[in-house]
Amino acid sequence: MSERQIARIEAGHVRVRTVTAERLATALDVAPEVISGTQPLPEPDDEVPSLGVDAGNLKALRKGKGLSRSRLADKAGVSERQIARLESGSTRQAVRATTMNRLAKALGADAKELSGATPVVPKPAPQEGKRVGLRVSAQLGLAFDLIRFRYGPTPREVIELTPLLFVLLAEGSLAWRRRHLAAVDEVVRRLHDLNFETSLTFGLDDFWGGMGYEESSIEAADILGDDVPEFEDLPMGHSAEPFATYLRKMADDLGTEGSVDFVHSPSAVGWSSPIWGAEPYEICRDTLSELTGGSKYARWALVHGDVRLSEVPKELLKPEAKDDRVAWLESKLSDEVRNREERREALPEIRRRLVQSGELNEGQPATEAARPAGELQ
Repeated sequence: MSERQIARIEAGHVRVRTVTAERLATALDVAPEVISGTQPLPEPDDEVPSLGVDAGNLKALRKGKGLSRSRLADKAGVSERQIARLESGSTRQAVRATTMNRLAKALGADAKELSGATPVVPKPAPQEGKRVGLRVSAQLGLAFDLIRFRYGPTPREVIELTPLLFVLLAEGSLAWRRRHLAAVDEVVRRLHDLNFETSLTFGLDDFWGGMGYEESSIEAADILGDDVPEFEDLPMGHSAEPFATYLRKMADDLGTEGSVDFVHSPSAVGWSSPIWGAEPYEICRDTLSELTGGSKYARWALVHGDVRLSEVPKELLKPEAKDDRVAWLESKLSDEVRNREERREALPEIRRRLVQSGELNEGQPATEAARPAGELQ
């Protein structure tokens, strides 16, 4: 900017663009509002330069508050251009006390931190949104660990992907039902065209009625089929578990045995009971088997939370360290878990002996309390 232009501005002969006002504000170390006249001039004693601003500390404090340069500029009443200049400097840059105080107040800091006299420990920017507290079983926690070990994403990243993956599965199940409904519709129309309805033991109206219910269920995004009448209300019946059927069919088509298995086990690495229309499942069974070398004791230590997969030393995770890894995992198994699981394993044999001796009826369940494993002779 030329001296002549500055003289004309001071004389009040011209209006300036916003960018020109910002340049002047930066050069004079004041807020742009001071140049425009919407804010008063700084007090005379505030015009004395204060300690310089440390670029690294300013940036760390700003990011620690989760503020952009633009947002900090708005809060502090200084120009964004000036903040950029202060953060990019290789040495401390002097600013007026007013600017220092405004920045410190906006950042919840003090002049010593801004100047570098007090070190600032970088903090991650706070995450906006609601905190979700969720306690999970040791088995589900191990499932997250195995996903990270096998595929790479952290548990947090898996959770953040969950809405996307769930919607894709839900919409996939609806699309799958639409395809099957269209196939049934084609068959029924062919029957109608061939006049086979009079030779059947039921009327085609039974088909049409069932298809109408299914079509309404699909259009309502009724993933679980809850809006479809029960079997006794429809002569032709319907699939009571469309989502579970779809998931199992997908697993079969992909050939996921060992990666995804539908099992009902209290120690399944995943979810051990039906949940929202899905069957109990286990994931990464083959990966866990490889990690534990087939040792039930090493598996129990991981499955029941005596040790986390993330706690296994990295050198033990190498394929050639299998024996040492298994021994290390076995050493982490608690006596409590070992005794409980061994009693659980012994229950079928306890039952067989009790039935054989006549102490238990064939249909009567055997419990651990019936006879402790240690009493077997």
